[in-house]
Amino acid sequence: MRTFSLNFSEQEFDEKSYQTKLIKHLNSEHSHLMVKTEDIAKNFKKTLFHTEIPILRTAPVPMGLLSSLVHDNNYKVVLTGEGADEVLGGYDIFKEAKVRHFWSVNPESSFRPLLLKKLYPYLNLPDSNQATYLKKFFGESLDDPDNICFSHLPRWSTTAKAKQFYSSDLNDELKTQAMDTMLHSLPEKLKNMHRFNRSQYIESKSLMGGYLLSSQGDRMLSKNSVEGRFPFLDHRVIEFSNRIPPKLKMKSLNEKYLLKEAMKQYLPEEIIHRHKQPYRAPDMQAMTGKYLGEELRHHLSINELNNNNLFDGKKVAFLLKKADSGRKLSIPDSQALIGILSTQVLIDQFI
Repeated sequence: MRTFSLNFSEQEFDEKSYQTKLIKHLNSEHSHLMVKTEDIAKNFKKTLFHTEIPILRTAPVPMGLLSSLVHDNNYKVVLTGEGADEVLGGYDIFKEAKVRHFWSVNPESSFRPLLLKKLYPYLNLPDSNQATYLKKFFGESLDDPDNICFSHLPRWSTTAKAKQFYSSDLNDELKTQAMDTMLHSLPEKLKNMHRFNRSQYIESKSLMGGYLLSSQGDRMLSKNSVEGRFPFLDHRVIEFSNRIPPKLKMKSLNEKYLLKEAMKQYLPEEIIHRHKQPYRAPDMQAMTGKYLGEELRHHLSINELNNNNLFDGKKVAFLLKKADSGRKLSIPDSQALIGILSTQVLIDQFI
């Protein structure tokens, strides 16, 4: 078996220890790519040339570098695991929704929101008032747990905070809200689905197609003439999975339960029982400071921002200063800065 993987110089993103166990278990011929933070900044513009659309995360950049490693080793087609989480219930957002439903029964509880800490151990929580912080971040629509989009509202609200950096002209021009457009696109029969299946449907129809399989997936493979094959997205696998009761996809908070049960005879126990770690790359804050060179900073200058008139130059300058200072950026701030930078670069490249 021939395998390829990514490693990161920043430990919080690296999965090398688990990769090593699996490589040894499979006895595969393996190649890995060590990605440093400066590699992400260095390849950011080239990545956007291939995404052709703004991004809110830096994660596509290392994926493009990995496909280059595959190409350099004279392989043209790879098997990869996209779709397993969407189809068989693996994502933290599904666990998060279960915890939030449990929390909504007693919204004033200071204990129930702390369960979210188990899902996101990498969150930078304050030493005190953690329940208050979590409620601010995840407490969206606790009073409306039957909302058809309940599972995704915290994520969408977090992302929407980037709008505070829009220019006044852009805000005046916008006539519709993205969330309303999304709601109107959902089928009526979604209301009658089990809420777990509802979450799966929304995740598959929103993030998977437009981002995971495109900006982060096929476009990053295609840029190096590599093709991806996605076994978990075979229509027969999806049709079978859609008949599985939700309790067998996620048993309590044990994600992809049935898949793990099916595969535990073939895989090391440490792989089956490890804590779920989403694929992430160093974010915008890691790219700032010494890594964000003059070429990228040019796109975030007040003059460039005002010329394009999509973002408020003074507000963006304040956000960039905050990132450069080394102070921890919130997830909304980091996503906003990546979104602003990627938009500015794309305008320069294509418009």
